[in-house]
Amino acid sequence: MVNCDINIVGAKLLKGSDLIKADISIANGKIIKIGKHSNIPKAEKEIDANGLLALPGLIDVHVHLRDMQLSHKEDFYSGTCGAAAGGFTTVLDMPNTIPPTDSCERLKEKIDVAKQKAMVNIGFHAMLIKKVHELAGLAQMGIISFKLYLNKSKQDLDVRNDELLCKLMNECAQLNTPLTIHAEEISEVKEIDSLNNHIKNRSEELEVNALRRILGLVKKSRCQAHICHLSASESVLIMKEERNSGLNISCEVTPHHLFLSKDLFKEHGALILTDPPLRNKNTVNNLFNALKEGVISIVASDHAPHTLKEKLCSNANEVPPGIPGLETTLPLLLTEVNSKRLTLKRIVDILAKDPARIFHLDNKGALEEGKDADLTLIDLKAEHVIRSDKLFTKAEYSPFDGLKCKGRAVKVFVSGNQVMESGEIVENPGIGKIITRDMR
Repeated sequence: MVNCDINIVGAKLLKGSDLIKADISIANGKIIKIGKHSNIPKAEKEIDANGLLALPGLIDVHVHLRDMQLSHKEDFYSGTCGAAAGGFTTVLDMPNTIPPTDSCERLKEKIDVAKQKAMVNIGFHAMLIKKVHELAGLAQMGIISFKLYLNKSKQDLDVRNDELLCKLMNECAQLNTPLTIHAEEISEVKEIDSLNNHIKNRSEELEVNALRRILGLVKKSRCQAHICHLSASESVLIMKEERNSGLNISCEVTPHHLFLSKDLFKEHGALILTDPPLRNKNTVNNLFNALKEGVISIVASDHAPHTLKEKLCSNANEVPPGIPGLETTLPLLLTEVNSKRLTLKRIVDILAKDPARIFHLDNKGALEEGKDADLTLIDLKAEHVIRSDKLFTKAEYSPFDGLKCKGRAVKVFVSGNQVMESGEIVENPGIGKIITRDMR
């Protein structure tokens, strides 16, 4: 029997909906054996996982790691440390940085910086642009998806032009590259005189109109489309209607839209200002039920850190929208598992299996022999309190600060390397890999 690098022994694994005890053998960054202790090869190192649950390495498909000219808000190191602490082994970075990820040259610049700092695997989304040859080049470099912001129109891409969008969506289909969409129409209000008006000016209707419009274009182009941060009850009904349409569509919800409502705005103010805004409690319940039923495929943090000074700015027009979430997503969801509102199987689906399937990360998302040795070991009974001053993110705030949770990640492995132990980072920067989409 061939020796291996690491044996993780005594863990419990999900098999279907049942928990079984098994050991996991890792060699050369891959899972080579899962089985009873007597049937696994000898290893140079053995890690005791008794009392822990082993899940496939978790994947967050929607994060803003900032860096480059926004590194004061977050950088690839601080962001991926937060990812590891939160149980995530792979994150997909959004392109609306400074400079934006809108060309092969800029993608390469970003990759070169990320390589030196990454604690977990990083994949990149790129901006949808009019230059078809540049789209082809970005696809060839293995970007995870093209990102379309329907709430922002620029000179180089008029998002109100359906004919242009359909042409570009056809190109996405030809390039076998998903299109990730911020489905929210442009608000006609230019000035916001108070934070409360921000919510009023970004109504559910803006999302619903954008969703209906973009799904009409998806039907014409037949591209693969993923809808970001669903936040409206009617959006849930629309996605439910489209389930059996034959379209290749999926959608996500954020933890803040699942667990926070606009009723908390008086208490938290700008700290919960985000796009799309938080909704009422009835919508929160509808989103949670849609997640349980499988209408919503993924939970994604939309990790969007800003400095506390920026969030507390007295000028409502200058307050940036965004909530950090990489380190709080899993504890919030595991608390729901403990309260019997979600199952462990559903956690694996929404944070590992379906993210890998939708974004063509074929070696990830499952604990199987031959897959990448990305693992998240959780203690389902670990009780703890979220403290924003203890988070790795450079954002010094969280709307979940002070919340009691039950369940958390305690060990995280990336390509067989342990990067996190009990909330501490135990590896050097650069251990994470730059990943690309499987183009088959």
